Amino acid sequence: MKAGKILGIAFCTVALFSAVSLEAARTKTEHVLVPYEGTVAGQHLASGIYRVKCETNGATAKLTFVLDRKVVATVEGQLVNRNQHYSINQVVYDTKPDGTRAIMEIRFAKKNQTIVFKE
Repeated sequence: MKAGKILGIAFCTVALFSAVSLEAARTKTEHVLVPYEGTVAGQHLASGIYRVKCETNGATAKLTFVLDRKVVATVEGQLVNRNQHYSINQVVYDTKPDGTRAIMEIRFAKKNQTIVFKE
């Protein structure tokens, strides 16, 4: 009887920690260098090193860009799997005919996924 109770408590504890770990895996914060000013999903970003919080839910990602402890932009993008792992965090731009830049994707180091934005 005692062994069953202990086993039940151990199982509940493992389930609780697994749920917490799963939730933590969905939110990630990285430092990302944005080398050029531009727009991301229609919002302006100056060049700088941002703390980027990425919350994923399935194939949807919500990114919050923080610069100097201030939230500068919160945007949504799509999480896309790629066939390669990236060695560093990268920002991919599209240069418009008028010379302005739009951030099309952000790649995170040691992942084979990228966040793709619609302009």
